[in-house]
Amino acid sequence: MQGANSNNDFVLATWKLRTYLKLPWRPLISIDGNTVYELNDEHKIIRHAESWNVSALEAIAQIFTPSDRN
Repeated sequence: MQGANSNNDFVLATWKLRTYLKLPWRPLISIDGNTVYELNDEHKIIRHAESWNVSALEAIAQIFTPSDRN
C-alpha cells in the first residue's frame, strides 16, 4: 500500500511486475503500474482500477523480445 487519501475512500498501490518467461528465448516481462481500490463507507473494496506504464501492445511485444539472459 502506497497511500490513502484523507477521507479513506480509496487506497493506491504501486507495483512492478518483472519476470523471465520460460520460453526458449527467455523474454523479460517488465511492467510498472498502480492499482486504485475504491472503498465504501464500511471500508470494503467496491471497485479496483489498474494502469500500466506501457500499452497493452507494448506488453505483448515484450513476449517476443529475446532477453540478454542466458
